Amino acid sequence: MNMNTTPNSTNLNDLETELYQDVDKMLNSPDLASVVEHGLTPLYGPLIQHPNLALITGQGGGADNTIQSQAPNELLYLADPYKFGSTLRRYMDSSGLSNTLRQSTVAHAAVFPQAPTSQAGKWLNPSDPARRQWVTFSMKWNAALLKAQRPKAMVFFGEKASKTFGINWSDTERNHAQNHLTFGKSDWQGIPAFFCHHLSIGCPESEALRCFDRVAKSVGI
Repeated sequence: MNMNTTPNSTNLNDLETELYQDVDKMLNSPDLASVVEHGLTPLYGPLIQHPNLALITGQGGGADNTIQSQAPNELLYLADPYKFGSTLRRYMDSSGLSNTLRQSTVAHAAVFPQAPTSQAGKWLNPSDPARRQWVTFSMKWNAALLKAQRPKAMVFFGEKASKTFGINWSDTERNHAQNHLTFGKSDWQGIPAFFCHHLSIGCPESEALRCFDRVAKSVGI
């Protein structure tokens, strides 16, 4: 995708093809490829028309350094062995959302290149041109993909994801010993949006469960 244009199609199959073609073009630039040292994951599952939920994280942690070349055949969180995935499955099951997770959930990273926690700050407000270009590229594609899919609701995990999307939260709650945000409500492009603390940090389980219960009501579960 030319940085001054938007994707050409609203057809999900065509969009997926165009997405990964544009990722390849970005990686052909030595400068842009040089900052993708911990892998790159644009999509955490297949695209779905009008899913119940879209799950938005800041970026992958780079545990496997994979450069993803196509969308996974199923949502990665269904078999994710890491803490985030196992905790997500437990919370969604407790809130009656297990079928939604399996059948009607899409997941995107706000920033496609992965980075370990120690380097995540370099991507939140990047000072170097290469990282800035990847963040801009990721957000243009996120906007196009989400507008094409039109989920019923979105859940943002952690403040990095919502800051990258530029979301201002209302009805906020900070029920955490270190005053981390634990809940918020807003919308993105007219889609109801909910904030949940990142599931890999030590926020109270009760707060995450309350968030997912509200999400379930929003999508009519």
